[in-house]
Amino acid sequence: MSTELGILVGGLWRQWESSTGEDYYEEVATGKTQSNVPTGHEDAAADTWTLDTSKSLRQWRNNRTGRIRRTSPNPAPPRTSYLAPNNIQANLRTVVRVPESHEYRYRRVMMSILKYFFKEADGFDVFQEESRGELSQAEPRADMTVLMILNRPGGSFYAYDFCLVESKKANGNWNDTKIQLSRHCGGTKNESGQVYGIVHIGLYVQFFKAQAGVLTALSNPLHLQNDVNTVTNWFNFMKSSPLPVL
Repeated sequence: MSTELGILVGGLWRQWESSTGEDYYEEVATGKTQSNVPTGHEDAAADTWTLDTSKSLRQWRNNRTGRIRRTSPNPAPPRTSYLAPNNIQANLRTVVRVPESHEYRYRRVMMSILKYFFKEADGFDVFQEESRGELSQAEPRADMTVLMILNRPGGSFYAYDFCLVESKKANGNWNDTKIQLSRHCGGTKNESGQVYGIVHIGLYVQFFKAQAGVLTALSNPLHLQNDVNTVTNWFNFMKSSPLPVL
């Protein structure tokens, strides 16, 4: 059963929340629905929000667009960065000291960072080398996959693709890696065809979103050690703004 969250500013769209916790939008004039945020109502960095404590569940209203979100748009900054845990320090130190390290050592860095941000307690799971739409067992697979665990109507849980990652050692080819990521994202089983993507090469990462395998860059390539705040902001953005899966 869906829950109405309210009318967006302008009166043209009504926001709903599905039984699985996903937002969707109804065009008031036609009754047609869509999972994407209506054009012009996307969140912007300069937006301000008002916390509504009158509801049974806390929610924040965007003062410019009227859009509702359940998670705080201004979460408290982390006490420590993703570089602090011992396992990440150890894995990162190896590839910094030996840049020509084998690819599996670079993948250890990325896996440990993904597990730092996407914890099982928060409804995520992280795996290596999962097939996404390949034609044969011999073809390469997505290097890493972040799954989002949602509760379907009736009480059963289901794992949806949240983010697919291609991870390569230093000096890997960016264009070739993006082509691989695009193909894997195109093979997602999400009914919406939408999923986040990350290209990781050496000490750099770049964030994307994909629709039917077509990649849209969300960031420039970012250095894991020199751009900690920006990298953290993008991971937090993805977690607070999950793409529709249905």
